[in-house]
Amino acid sequence: MQQTLTQKLRNLQNKGLRTLYKLDTPGDFYLLFLATLVGAFTGFGAYLLNLIVEAVRFSLFDQAGTHIINSQVADYLRILFPAIGGMAVGLLAFYFSPEVKGHGIPSVMDAIVTKGGLIRKRVTILTSINSGMTIGSGGSAGKEGPIVQIGAAIGSTIGQLFHVSQQRMRVLVGCGTAAGLAAVFNAPIAGVLFTVEIILVDFSLSVLTPIVISSVIATAISHYLVGSTPLFAIPAYSLHSPWEFGLYLVMGLFGGVLSVIFIKTLYGVEDFFEEKLTLPPWVKPAIGGLLTGAIAYYFPSLYGFDDSATYSALTGHTAIIMLAILVVAKILATSFTLGSGATGGLFTPSLFIGATFGALFGNVAAVFFPSITASPGAYALVGMGVIVAGTIHAPLTALLIIFEVTTDYQIILPLMLGTVTSTLIARWIEKESIYTMKLSQISHRMAGGRNVDILRTHKIHNIIQKDVPVVYEHTGFQEILDQLMASSYSSFPVLNTQNQVTGIIALRDLRPVLFDRDLAPLLVATDIMRENLFVLEPNDTLDEALSKMEIDDSELLPVVESKESMKYSGIVSREQIIKRYRKENLLLTENQD
Repeated sequence: MQQTLTQKLRNLQNKGLRTLYKLDTPGDFYLLFLATLVGAFTGFGAYLLNLIVEAVRFSLFDQAGTHIINSQVADYLRILFPAIGGMAVGLLAFYFSPEVKGHGIPSVMDAIVTKGGLIRKRVTILTSINSGMTIGSGGSAGKEGPIVQIGAAIGSTIGQLFHVSQQRMRVLVGCGTAAGLAAVFNAPIAGVLFTVEIILVDFSLSVLTPIVISSVIATAISHYLVGSTPLFAIPAYSLHSPWEFGLYLVMGLFGGVLSVIFIKTLYGVEDFFEEKLTLPPWVKPAIGGLLTGAIAYYFPSLYGFDDSATYSALTGHTAIIMLAILVVAKILATSFTLGSGATGGLFTPSLFIGATFGALFGNVAAVFFPSITASPGAYALVGMGVIVAGTIHAPLTALLIIFEVTTDYQIILPLMLGTVTSTLIARWIEKESIYTMKLSQISHRMAGGRNVDILRTHKIHNIIQKDVPVVYEHTGFQEILDQLMASSYSSFPVLNTQNQVTGIIALRDLRPVLFDRDLAPLLVATDIMRENLFVLEPNDTLDEALSKMEIDDSELLPVVESKESMKYSGIVSREQIIKRYRKENLLLTENQD
């Protein structure tokens, strides 16, 4: 029966593709159609996640307490609610799908890099249930991580059903992540930028267009089902004095440090639960939930479904001592919840920490510089962007998501300064973001959207091209130009009479003299060439070659027998490196399947 349904879907797909060809539609129209499906299903998925969270919260916090006569017992029972949710999450993850535990986004990034975007279909359902249980029971986590994972699983499922290529599979997974974030935060632009800046690391138009479509569809559905009001309705803030730029710069510095503290605390707790706590895996989320519940008993605003503390900080209504306590308590509660293995996102906790940290900084600044500081709420608003940027190492995404969840443009300049400063400081202290830190702990590491293990394992000696035209030092300008125009390459190595590499000439090197008819005929290769910044040896890895090309901004590099002799052996091009990488990545994906 399953085979029959699959075959019918395949036949329908083939008919549709033939129809698109006959209608002479654009080549990416089919992908846009699939992106629309991903956006629609993810939009409904975000709504379903909201319903699950609310149903669990209502059942535990509203209904459970009404059946207990002793109100004090009912009050203490709140400590156990996150543990109950954690136990349920632990059992589901342990028996059905371990990849749904934690904050989700690293699993999506790993699936894109190491599995070609393949994600098991069950992830959609299990992530919805697990995250709903975690957040609804009071766990200190957000909805955005789970819905990103849900959207990615929807995109992967649709890609598998329609048998798309690995490249299109990656795009559809990206469509799901953008749609999920857009639907939860009512932030379509931030959803798109988050995906291309962090998940796919690809800003090309062919990738951007379907992701935009998916994000728009999901947001439209969210507007219809949930509403279109901003996530935080706050007073308008503006820059009170030009001297405040210095304060926002300092806040960015401290925010970068706090972001790293948050990252280190989260993964320190996770390491403790995974490696040092010798208990069954399904028990650990319950322990983390119990610790979270104990903290939240004294500070109920730490619950994942409660955004009152964030709103209070944004409106400047929280005492300075309470702000300091909430910063520390939220870091601990989130670390206990997600580090123990429960399911949830990190964006919302980062917004909470950022708002309370920013308001705290604003209050302190007002004590020392009362004449130049704005309301603490303005610093809370910028603080949200500062901590988000510092934790995810993506200032553009942080900037846009704060703008979209508040719709406040007045504070944009301090926000830009704070997010960039925080990102630079956080990267300087810790090169891994809160997402890539997880990937660095497993064998398949990611950098620039690629599996670094593959790039560092394979040597360039198999992709050296020896039949590439070369230029000698005495070759004249016109001959060089003719050779470049007749070749498919845009640059050539320059050799001396001993066949040693002395430089490289690219088309961009000819441009300054191309239209100088008097000077050009007098020039030879040594007058135009650039001395080699980098050369390659046969035993260099793909990673070394690609890194040198990116630094040198070159499409190819010459290969020499050794750097001592500089004897020419051929060239390696960026195109060949990428082709070899894709081939090895595809083989790895197929072997894992």
